[in-house]
Order: sequence, then structure tokens, then C-alpha cells
Amino acid sequence: MTKKVFNGIDYILRLIISVLLLLMTAVIFYQVILRYVFQGSNVWAEEFARYAFIWVVMLGSACAVRRYKHIRIDFLVDRMSPKLRYVVELVTYLIMIAMLLLLTYYGFAIANQTMGQLSSGMHISKGFMYTSIPVGSLFMIIFIIEILVNDFILKKGSTGKV
Repeated sequence: MTKKVFNGIDYILRLIISVLLLLMTAVIFYQVILRYVFQGSNVWAEEFARYAFIWVVMLGSACAVRRYKHIRIDFLVDRMSPKLRYVVELVTYLIMIAMLLLLTYYGFAIANQTMGQLSSGMHISKGFMYTSIPVGSLFMIIFIIEILVNDFILKKGSTGKV
């Protein structure tokens, strides 16, 4: 049951990322054509691409966590005994959760502070962009909890290095 829920969340995130990447590509292409063919430009295209990119990075980071695809320095961990590796991996995930909780807290704080400010190009709340930080962090926490349950509590194994 929980695997279906996590798979569903992951599917929705990947769908959102795909749509944002498609829109970002189309808007940038539109901006390039407008600028170099028609010698004009618009004020919202660059801003939209920037906001979409930020959301893609934050949501994509959550998907990467679930697939054990973040950058790691393995040369020391690979030389450890299985017991020590287990402890190091567990502590690493717990530190990640602590850092992501801080990122979530301060991300919501800055999003709340900037909710009243409008962006210059699209005239939407800047808080919308900053909301990507706590949202992405929360999804990363959810997927790390899934990893902890599967790899450390249930010991089902994973595609990761545990």
C-alpha cells in the first residue's frame, strides 16, 4: 500500500517536472525567435523560465533522492566494513533530514515574507517561487523516510549503497 503511495507521489512529481521542462523550453524558444527574428522581447519569458527551472530543480532533487542519484563520495564508504557502512549511511540520512527540516522551516518563512511582493515580469507573488524550497524539501524528507523504512527498518535492500 505505501509503495503505491510513494510511487504515485513520484509519478506526479515527474509529470510536473516534465510539463515544466516542456513549457520552459517552449517559452525560451519563443523568446529567442522573438528577439532574433522580430527584434523584440517580452518581460515575462525569462522570469517564467527562471521560476520553472527553480521548481524543476527542487522537485527533481526529491526524485533523485528516491533513486539514490545524488552526488556521493563513495571511496571511503566503500572501504568500510558492512556494519560501519550501515551506521555511516544511517547517520547521513538523519543529518539530511535535519538539514531539510531547517530548509523547510526557513523556506516557509521566506516564502511567507515575500508573498506580498510581485515579480516584475509576470506580476505574480514572489512567494510562489520561494515556496518551491519547502515543498521540494518536504518531498525529499518523505522519500528519505521511505529509504529509512525500507533499508534500515525492514531491511528489504535497495538500489542504493546500504
